[in-house]
Amino acid sequence: MKQQSKVWLILIALWVINGSSFLAIKVSIDTIPAFLSAGIRFSVAGGILYAVYYFQKKLEHQQEHIGRRQWRDTLILAVTLFLGGQGLLTWGSQYISSGITGLLNSTIPLWVAILAFIIYKTKMTKMTVLGLIAGFAGLMLLIGPSIGSGNLNPIGVISLILSSLFWAAGSLFSTKAKLPVSILASSGMLMISGGLIITLTSFIFGEYSGLDLAQVSTQSWLALCYLIVIITVVGFTDFYWLLRVTSASLANTFAYVSPVIAVVLGWAILHEPVDLVTIVAMIVILFGVALMVTKSSTIKAKSPSIKKTS
Repeated sequence: MKQQSKVWLILIALWVINGSSFLAIKVSIDTIPAFLSAGIRFSVAGGILYAVYYFQKKLEHQQEHIGRRQWRDTLILAVTLFLGGQGLLTWGSQYISSGITGLLNSTIPLWVAILAFIIYKTKMTKMTVLGLIAGFAGLMLLIGPSIGSGNLNPIGVISLILSSLFWAAGSLFSTKAKLPVSILASSGMLMISGGLIITLTSFIFGEYSGLDLAQVSTQSWLALCYLIVIITVVGFTDFYWLLRVTSASLANTFAYVSPVIAVVLGWAILHEPVDLVTIVAMIVILFGVALMVTKSSTIKAKSPSIKKTS
């Protein structure tokens, strides 16, 4: 009974943590350039995780050998998951509300199913097909009229869709990738590599020109700290604990609960508008995603990429 109560407490915490990530991203990039914010976040969080791994192994007098193949696959995942997935998500969040960002991000299972079908010829169950139809119907309902009326910035929408595609591609590659056995080591390497690549992108885009640290608000710094510690480190740990003691389907329920929380938090805290079309589209999208994360249609992956730590 104690274990079951702990599972539900951590599960609810994970829903809230992931749902609040889109709000925290929106606040952090209010006065911190988008790519720079994401680069700092993942570099620091990755450093924390890898440091824990390093000192843990030092105390145990053990050290896992990390070879060239592992670094190569790490860099591929750093580009797809972090630069393409998280970098574009953060950058695109400048143009659309945190709630809509969360909803567009929830379409990842749809893209995973499509890419798996195209690349690996993975068979789709009836539940998967129904989920795809419902998910994309909701997506069209959400972005079609809104872009036409000017309520949604097309740059932000395209960025978020590309972000989800990159994350889906990285998730699929992770099932074939050779990474360190230790979760702390592999995640630390991925985040550090991804963070540094995103930071380099920030330099290329010229985000540093005109940047005045004195103009960065306290709210943005606090949001960035929240993203590093709570979203990335704590959220990651909670997710992997759930994977070990429950099923992948249960652990991944954040995919259709967190977007609802994102919409509610955006409306309550940032006063983002939520109209009837958004609510209907949210219900349809999340119904489709819910069908796709059922046991019969879930595509299993083995990497940290399953949790899109936003």
